Amino acid sequence: MEPYSTYALIFSPHPADNEFGLGGTVAKWVQEGKDVVYVIATNGDKASSDIAMPASKLAVIREQEQRDAANFLGVKEVVFLGHPDLGLEDVPGLKKEMLRLYLFYRPEVVVTCDPNNPQYFSSPDHRVLGRAVMDAVWPLALAPNYYRDLLAQGLQIHRAKELYLWQCGEPNYYNDISGFYEKKVQAMNFHQSQIGPNGSAPDFPDMLREANKESGKKINCEWAEAFHREAVLQRL
Repeated sequence: MEPYSTYALIFSPHPADNEFGLGGTVAKWVQEGKDVVYVIATNGDKASSDIAMPASKLAVIREQEQRDAANFLGVKEVVFLGHPDLGLEDVPGLKKEMLRLYLFYRPEVVVTCDPNNPQYFSSPDHRVLGRAVMDAVWPLALAPNYYRDLLAQGLQIHRAKELYLWQCGEPNYYNDISGFYEKKVQAMNFHQSQIGPNGSAPDFPDMLREANKESGKKINCEWAEAFHREAVLQRL
């Protein structure tokens, strides 16, 4: 498969994170005719408080939920990396994996979670993935001596235009999703292993409803999603 360009490459620590964090934005981009690709880093196999739920079964359930939600939103492709939930490690191998995907899909916009989220209790997978993706986009992607092996595979230097961080401590951009909020809710509903009666986060829809409503007030609209948005440096 040859490298190609996409509009948005969204790196997610777990299945469901993209729908929860920016499902309205994804729906909006797709309706605007923009290609969106998901990269799901872990299989989500630990996200259950049910002692009777085997990790292997949960991983299968969550992958299908993610496929269904992405298909509903019109996402072009979903890449499952299959790392164990709560198992991402900040090592060169992970950064190289993120870099390879970035150089392959050549996005205009990169989206991931904010590694500097100020919440005291935040998933280590979020912190590790956010940092690995940011490092891959800059400076690693502009340092070809770091990835001669990838160059030999036909990949080339790439410069994305923008980085969006969700679940961020210092939002500086609010995206109006007023026409897409209901679609976000419908997409979230595919993740019943998480928000269903026996899910690990049944309160998430209500929490996100309030967060999206408060974000909307920032720009005088009904619903919005908050991001920290930065132009990507174009040189080392």
